[in-house]
Amino acid sequence: MRSVIICEGYTDLTLIQYFMEIVNGWTYSNYSEKHFSFNSMKGFIKDSNELIIGETGGSGGILKSFKRILETNSLASYENECFDNIVIICDRDEVNTIEGFENSIIDCLTSCDAQFSGSLVNDNWFLCSMSNARGIRTGFSILLLVIPFENTGALETFLLEAISIKDSYDKHIISEGNNFVENIDFERRYLRNRRFVTKAKFDVYFSIRTPLEQFGQRRDILRSIKWEEYVEIQNCFIKLRGLG
Repeated sequence: MRSVIICEGYTDLTLIQYFMEIVNGWTYSNYSEKHFSFNSMKGFIKDSNELIIGETGGSGGILKSFKRILETNSLASYENECFDNIVIICDRDEVNTIEGFENSIIDCLTSCDAQFSGSLVNDNWFLCSMSNARGIRTGFSILLLVIPFENTGALETFLLEAISIKDSYDKHIISEGNNFVENIDFERRYLRNRRFVTKAKFDVYFSIRTPLEQFGQRRDILRSIKWEEYVEIQNCFIKLRGLG
């Protein structure tokens, strides 16, 4: 089985990578090629299954990468060259994110002559099929995950909330850091949109936790998180178990 996860940015890629490795048992396979309009991508294996996680440098690139993957399926000569599962993970940066992505995904499927029935719904597998280069119709599934499901926010916000629940001291640091970010740039000269504010809150917390050698220490902190104990994240990503 071949699967691909499309996400927005490198931080998202890193967080999803650690979750898939620690919770779902995937192994990094040093897949360094760049395809599908990804800014960067990483490959993983689990038994006979393959997984690619790619980031598009922002939500604006997700649909472009999605369409490139559909084109790859349509040009494949054999079934094992196709992606069986396509997962799109994006932040709920705006209230209408789900509706907008649902419509755009359907438009991409239609433009590639894919067949499907029913409605695309967030956090539910959506079954599709399309013909490959030999005219053989092959099935594949799409999973749209707009994170978090219940409130406006981003994957970084979701992780900070999970950390706050687990540790009261870190909760205090996160709360104070969030208040600082919300108020310091009162003219919004630099934090011009909500996405910038979200990223700043995430970076402020980790700047306090890792004031020196930030990249290496931040990586170690994220990797050392007991992802399997974070019920909120497990509930959010539970359907990713089906990739392998």
